[in-house]
Amino acid sequence: MKKRGDDAGRWMRLRAFIVGALLLALFATVLGRAAKVQLLDRSRLSRLQRDQTKRELEWQPRRGLIADRHGDPLAITQDVDSIFADPTAFESAPAREVAAELLAKALRTDRKKVLSKLVSDQQKRFVWIKRRVDEPTALRVRALALDGVELVKEPKRFYPQRELAGHVLGFVGEDAGQEGLERELESYLHGKGVSVPATRDARGAMVLEHGAPDVSELTGATVTLTLDSAIQVVAERELTRAVTAAHAAAGFAIVLDVNSGAVLALASNPLFDANKPGRDPGVWRNRAVQDQLEPGSTIKSFLISRALEEDVLKVDEQIYCEHGAWKHLRRTLHDTHPVDWATPATVLRESSNICAAKIGERLGKDKLIAGLRAFGFGEKTGVGLPGEGRGSLRDPARMPEIAVDTTAFGQGMSATGIQTVAAMAAIANGGVLLRPYLVEKIVAPDGTVLLSNQRTEVRRVLRPETARLVTAMLEEVVHKGGTGTKAALSDYRVAGKTGTAQKVDPVRGGYSEKRLASFLGFVPAEAPRVAILVVIDEPEGKGVAVTGGTVAAPAWGAIANETLRQLGVMPASVREQVPLLVASLDGARIPMDLTHQDLKQFSASEKIGQGLDLQATKLPTGRALVPDLAGLAARSAIRKLAERSLEPEFKGSGRAVAQSPRAGSIVKRGARVRVTLAPP
Repeated sequence: MKKRGDDAGRWMRLRAFIVGALLLALFATVLGRAAKVQLLDRSRLSRLQRDQTKRELEWQPRRGLIADRHGDPLAITQDVDSIFADPTAFESAPAREVAAELLAKALRTDRKKVLSKLVSDQQKRFVWIKRRVDEPTALRVRALALDGVELVKEPKRFYPQRELAGHVLGFVGEDAGQEGLERELESYLHGKGVSVPATRDARGAMVLEHGAPDVSELTGATVTLTLDSAIQVVAERELTRAVTAAHAAAGFAIVLDVNSGAVLALASNPLFDANKPGRDPGVWRNRAVQDQLEPGSTIKSFLISRALEEDVLKVDEQIYCEHGAWKHLRRTLHDTHPVDWATPATVLRESSNICAAKIGERLGKDKLIAGLRAFGFGEKTGVGLPGEGRGSLRDPARMPEIAVDTTAFGQGMSATGIQTVAAMAAIANGGVLLRPYLVEKIVAPDGTVLLSNQRTEVRRVLRPETARLVTAMLEEVVHKGGTGTKAALSDYRVAGKTGTAQKVDPVRGGYSEKRLASFLGFVPAEAPRVAILVVIDEPEGKGVAVTGGTVAAPAWGAIANETLRQLGVMPASVREQVPLLVASLDGARIPMDLTHQDLKQFSASEKIGQGLDLQATKLPTGRALVPDLAGLAARSAIRKLAERSLEPEFKGSGRAVAQSPRAGSIVKRGARVRVTLAPP
């Protein structure tokens, strides 16, 4: 019995020893491991810990605002969600497959594309999955709560007025402006990005260590344009109507202030929405600035101007126009309809190619080309848009004799729309060529003015008396049975010139059957404010003569009429008949369709001589004052317009950012007020 007890005791001691030895070995292992971690691997593990919890987030710069001349926003920046992933967070192929499947469904995209990003580089800690997504997409991704997938706010460019001035504004790619002013003014608009330290919390979310940076430090400069949104709207609308009615391929229209060179509207058709620019560069092209086309008969205005200026032509001189056909230099020149003897005014009114050729020959090669160059043809205007064309003029030293004739009526040379309208503005303002400009000023976030544009004289091209003579001739084109009668306005005198040019066939050479129809002019003729060019490219006519007078002139008249109304330009008859009223109302936004009787009611107001208060003054019967709708939601705007018997027409959604007619205008009761809405 005693032996059995001794054996049991030895076994218990042995077992205790073994357990103790094992515990001691385990403790030694843990101690050794801790020592290794603390002493040998400390720096490496600290670095790994920082990599997992610390990150430098790139805080994207915010592009500056682009606004029209009244401050209405044309391009704005808002924060939206972007999605990125950490490929190293997915430890196995099945995990990546599952994550790619879920993300593809949430993003409504191809699973293979997502998977390729997750497996592209397993050493990378950051890869973009999709940038600048809409709110519903962001919510779907956030609901997945996938480890290794996060959302971060990034600025995105929006164009609240959609198609309006799309060709002027251009658009922004992932990180930089791609077209239009967004590209041209990239250095001003871009802003400055910063790196912000962030830490991943226990839930995996990134927390900024020092808070978000001041937005003003990231924001680019504010750009104010010379464009007037209300005038731009009517230019685009009437241009679209003209292109559609003529079954044309395209068109463009320009409205230019003749006294400053400021571009009030610059429209191209087809339109495009800069929020969804698509992939076709042809749609983005600003035709008014980039296209270099033969101007056709509009060039005759500048031909006759230079001939009078050079004293090779008299204002009352008679020139024989060969009754519509002239065999000369082994070629036969033709007129659209026969003309016999004609004064310079008749040459313009009837648009005689033959007489224009004879006047060109009087000038000669050197003076003809020098005269056109003086008007700005053959050189860029510097309007401030990318891709501006220079146009082309022949070298007089190598110019064949027949080229003098063809250049005199707008063939064998090319010009841009902005060159052509700037040249007409020189006649309108008394003979001074001005540099056209689109950007009024650029202001940094701290208020520093970085760029400011104003009237810039390039050169004097005509004496004032010559400009007045040509203006009177151009009036006859519209008001005395010339080719431009459809551009006439009931309350204003119009000076202008039609153009119908054959287009060059780029494949076979020579001229094709396709046409370029245009009308170029200014208004009011007696005290010019704006020069306007409307060009319709490749009109088909469908039973109507395809000429500038039939296709482009009606659109020109509609644009001119609304432009004068928006600028508050009163008809000469009103200024002459109601001088006291004019003196008190100058600068007020009064309507262009007020009758003489309406004005008499205004003149009876006790406010005359004290400054007319349009809000307090009793309006004529049947008239209403347009209210200010800025910032109102659609429902509130409807209510406010209904109170004044006005009809709303909305575009977009959100709150009012622009309206036409502008607040303070007096219109007929029942008139339509167009309101542009955008997200707040």
